[in-house]
Parts: sequence; structure tokens; C-alpha cells
Amino acid sequence: MGDLFEQIDVAKSSKWPDTLQTPALTHKTCGTTHKGYIRQYNEDALLSLPEQGLWVVADGMGGHNRGDYASKAVVKALQSYTREDNLTATIESLETRIQEANSDCQEAFHTTKVGSTIAALFEYNKECFFLWAGDSRIYRLREGHLTQMTVDHSVAQEKFERGELTQDEANTHPSAHILTRAVGVHRSVTPQLHHGTALPKDRYLICSDGLYSGVDHDSIQRLLSEESQEQALTTLIDAALDSGGRDNITVVIVDFEQA
Repeated sequence: MGDLFEQIDVAKSSKWPDTLQTPALTHKTCGTTHKGYIRQYNEDALLSLPEQGLWVVADGMGGHNRGDYASKAVVKALQSYTREDNLTATIESLETRIQEANSDCQEAFHTTKVGSTIAALFEYNKECFFLWAGDSRIYRLREGHLTQMTVDHSVAQEKFERGELTQDEANTHPSAHILTRAVGVHRSVTPQLHHGTALPKDRYLICSDGLYSGVDHDSIQRLLSEESQEQALTTLIDAALDSGGRDNITVVIVDFEQA
């Protein structure tokens, strides 16, 4: 059994059905990517497969023809994903595809390592699963309160967990950009996997660091609370650009509603 499935055994204490049930929630999705004002190229990529309950943001590393190659490799590997009829097979399918993207990045360039973050949200039987490697993030807005559902895989985050930095210091520390996990950097990759029950009116945000590095938590909460999903998307991108647009910016918003 793959690493991802091993990570989820504890989470299965919630005892959701392992076979796919009739959908109880519907999704509404919008997303976009912007190269910002400073970077010459956009190394971010996104994937939205609402009919399969999968949404992905990838942020490439390595420069033009390298970073963008890596993020596109992640999207390419997941593009043909279809949700299986049981949870075990679904997770194994995702794991296999991410490992394929990892191998693709490893073999693409002989003299340069390339890599990409991945932040993926997938829904199964009213459960939301958060799968990530790197510092792209997933947030949940529920009843006006914003919660970060992922934890950055970075040196700065490890320093925070050891008590060497406060969370605010970790957010702006130079080592915040030194990643401890990413697709393509090592011979294999083990994304982290968490889950939570999805409720009607939940709104999820998947984004690259180009958003949250320029827009603070409270501002993201306020802007994401716009009633119109499209307006929330536009104002979030604009806020990141207004802060300088120093990095590529990718935002995907997913709303859950009662079927």
C-alpha cells in the first residue's frame, strides 16, 4: 500500500463509507493564474476537474523551461484522473500520478534539478482531502472564519515548530522559501494528507505563495468572504498585485452547496 494511504489510516476513524455514494454536495469553481509584475514567466499551473472532485495548484521551481515544466508535469499527470469507486483506489491513483510527475521532473534535465509544489483538494463522500508538498496552501472559509488547512513544508516552518521563530517571523523569514518537500526534488515524494468533513456553504481557497506572501490572513478572509465567487477571485488577485506582484499568483476557489 502506498505512503498516502498509510497516512490516512488514522483519519479513517471517522468511518465514512469506503465506496462512492450518491453525491450529497455540488461544487462551483473558478480559478486563474497571473504572472505578476516582476517575474518574466509564469511558473504556476492549475487544474480544475469539478466532475471528478479534484482541484490542484502547482508552483514550479527552477526558472523558465524548468519551473514551468515542473508545474505543468504535475498538472499533466493528474489531467486524466478519474475518481475511483472506493477510497483506497482513489488515493492510490493520486499517489501513482504524483510519483509519475516526480519521475518526469527527475528525468527532464540532466544538469538541473526542477521541482514543483502541489496543493490538491479532492472530495469523496462529503469528505475533503488536502494533499500537498511544499508551500502552496489550502484554506477553508466557514461561517466567515478562515482556517489554513495545510502546513508549509519549509525550513522556516520547521524553525517555528522548534520554537525558534514566531509564526509571524516564520512567514517573512528568508528560509520560508527553502522547501523541505516538493515534487521532483528527490527520487520519490511523499505528500502530506489530511481531511475534514465538507459542509454546505464551505468555501475553499487553493493558492500559490504569490497570493499569501503579499496579502495577510485577515485580508484573505475579508476578500474571500465576497458573496460572488468571481468577485472574490478578482479582488484576491488585485490585492496581491497591489502589494507589488513580486511572484506568480494562482488562485482556485471551490464552493460546496447542498445537492
